Amino acid sequence: MNSFKLLIRDIKSIIKDPKVLIPVLAVLLIPLLYSATFLWAFWDPYAKLDHLPVAVVNLDKGAKFNGQDLNIGRDLTDQLKDNQKFDWQFVGAKQAREGLEHNKYYMVIEIPADFSQKAATITEDHPTPAEFRFIPNESYNFLASQIGENAVDKIKEQINNNLTEAYTKAIFANIDTLANGLAQASDGSQQLADGARATQAGVNKIKDNLNKLAAGTVPLQKGLTTVAGGSSQLHQGLLELQQGTHQLADGLSQLSQGNSQLLTGAKQSQAGMKKLQTGLDASVEGLEKVQTSSQAVSRGLEQYVQAHPELAEDPQLQKLVVTSKQVTSGMATVVDSQKQLAAGAAQLTAGQTELVTGMATFSEKLNQAKDASQSIDQGAARLVQGSAQLETGLAQVNNGFQQLSDGTYQLSEGTDKLTNGMSRITNGTEQLAHKLTEAANKTSQIKGNDQLYSMFADPVQMQKQSFREVPNYGTGFTPYFLSLGLFVGALILTIVIPLREPSGIPGSAFSWFLGKFMLLAIIGTVQAVIADLVLLYGLHIEVKSVPLFFIFSIITSLTFMALVQFLVTAFDNPGRFVAILILIWQLVTSAGTFPLELIPTRLQVFNHWLPMTYSVFGFKAVISSGDFSFMWQNARILAIFIISMSIGTILYYTMNYKRNYAAAAPVDE
Repeated sequence: MNSFKLLIRDIKSIIKDPKVLIPVLAVLLIPLLYSATFLWAFWDPYAKLDHLPVAVVNLDKGAKFNGQDLNIGRDLTDQLKDNQKFDWQFVGAKQAREGLEHNKYYMVIEIPADFSQKAATITEDHPTPAEFRFIPNESYNFLASQIGENAVDKIKEQINNNLTEAYTKAIFANIDTLANGLAQASDGSQQLADGARATQAGVNKIKDNLNKLAAGTVPLQKGLTTVAGGSSQLHQGLLELQQGTHQLADGLSQLSQGNSQLLTGAKQSQAGMKKLQTGLDASVEGLEKVQTSSQAVSRGLEQYVQAHPELAEDPQLQKLVVTSKQVTSGMATVVDSQKQLAAGAAQLTAGQTELVTGMATFSEKLNQAKDASQSIDQGAARLVQGSAQLETGLAQVNNGFQQLSDGTYQLSEGTDKLTNGMSRITNGTEQLAHKLTEAANKTSQIKGNDQLYSMFADPVQMQKQSFREVPNYGTGFTPYFLSLGLFVGALILTIVIPLREPSGIPGSAFSWFLGKFMLLAIIGTVQAVIADLVLLYGLHIEVKSVPLFFIFSIITSLTFMALVQFLVTAFDNPGRFVAILILIWQLVTSAGTFPLELIPTRLQVFNHWLPMTYSVFGFKAVISSGDFSFMWQNARILAIFIISMSIGTILYYTMNYKRNYAAAAPVDE
């Protein structure tokens, strides 16, 4: 018979025998059930993170930053309330701690009281990064802590972004302040420019007025020349008068005729000479004042040049200084000449007084001077003519002095404008310096250093403080894979050891059960001990208590042995298929990998009814958390599974014993 015919015969025998067909069909479905269940359970666990309870403790007291309130903790909690990433629970520090101890929370995020205060140190010379604490409950579910750490890193990044935004706003606020200061400095510089222009205008006006002053000295000079000419004619007239007096001595008759006219002219001449003397004295006094003002202007210009050396090379200003000195020198000459003229006029006045006195005396002798009166009359006429010329010269002198006075007044106004312009320059310069100093102070408040650069790049640090720390992935997944190994060991053992047939005729149903269970218990204990030894001394896994680790491993192994014994003993191969199904359901619902909250809700209900849930919890307690009371709590639940499964097995053995072995049972002697 060839192989093809053998294949056909085997297929027919399977189809005809339901006891073979059903297991074969079950085996065909196992890959589907295994893969489908796992994919269904873990299709997208991250989409259910909003069911994962995470405690948030905000102790932040806030701070002041750049003149405004800063409370990052409050802002973060407000943002988390709108964030559906996790099931955020906003609690106090004590409640969060208790939640970790009772496995209510998978992790805790704690924001300390000085969080905002440290974040605000960015403007200090030695800033301190803000630090919040991430406390994962690693022993409760190691993978959840890893997921949480990744999520918290994103929260840290969000806080960093918010702080960087706040720092950037503060920087740009200082930049705005700097811009305002520079704008005001620009205004000050504009005022400085306006003052400079006003100063230039004043300087130009001084120049014009000085030109007028110089022009005014020309008619003054001419007037003085005319006065000198008149004085000369007066002197010539007096000479002729002297000749007349000689002639008077010769002819008193002529003197008598002109006596009255001569006396009148002499008196008028005397009055004119007095006025001349008074005017010349006033002129000397005025010229001395003008000389003093001119000297003051010259000294002021020299002081201005000394105070502003940057203007020393200005040709206009140099020309103005030279002109001022020339005016001062010319005024000194004019004053000296005027004084000499006044002295001559004083002498002339004294002579005129003597002349009048003489004329008075001469009047007494008019009768003796009749013959010379004609000559005296002619001399008096010439004297009058000289006096008229002198009066004209004095008028010209007066006009010249008037122009000099007007020019001096305008020079004073120009000086006032110059002073005001300089004042505006000073104020503008002070304002410019003040605003530039203020801007410099603003920009110098933040000084770059390595701490500042690091703070700006990463202002928030995360301090991880593991609650019941799990050192590595191997330790974290040991409860899950050790439970899986012990269950698979129990399942495979049923293939090697027959559980439905006794090795001999049992004396009772209980002895039948007890013999099989003790064999399974011995093998289960040995496999648990071997697995634990390899984990402890081969992989160097660290546990909280080695003896309790062995004890709980044996209890877990006995639980799975009792469960598999019941299913295989009662249902044979279908029981093995059910055991495989239970294994699959346990793998996805025991929370050994992803937290229970991340699997579909319809699968979560199986978590409380399957033994691997409690073996995983117990192993986590004895390996990672050290919560031995929780370990014994789970051990008691596993004991309930052992007892209940053993009762079911005993019931099967009892029914099978009565049916097959009761009559043939040996009688105890």
